[in-house]
Amino acid sequence: MNAYLRLKRALTEDEPIANSYREDLFAELNEYKDMPIEMSVLLLEQLHKRMITLLNSLRTEEFQRKFKTQALGLITIDIALQRFVWHNQHHISQIKLLKDSKRW
Repeated sequence: MNAYLRLKRALTEDEPIANSYREDLFAELNEYKDMPIEMSVLLLEQLHKRMITLLNSLRTEEFQRKFKTQALGLITIDIALQRFVWHNQHHISQIKLLKDSKRW
């Protein structure tokens, strides 16, 4: 959700500052613990559909719009998307390793 909101803000504002958040503390909230994993997967699937629709509508020059992050400073949507893809691949690898180690 954070990546999607950063993308939308970069498209609609001039170099907005992307807010950070404490992922570890988010994960401690009850909604993470009390809902079946399928709900999170469904939410992620729908969010990705929206993001794909938005990305497919962008003009080439819009990928050069920028936003600011605490960690990286000013970056383009293009760079942010490359990092987003890497980040997701990293998490998929972690899930696969855990799945294999637990024999799920």
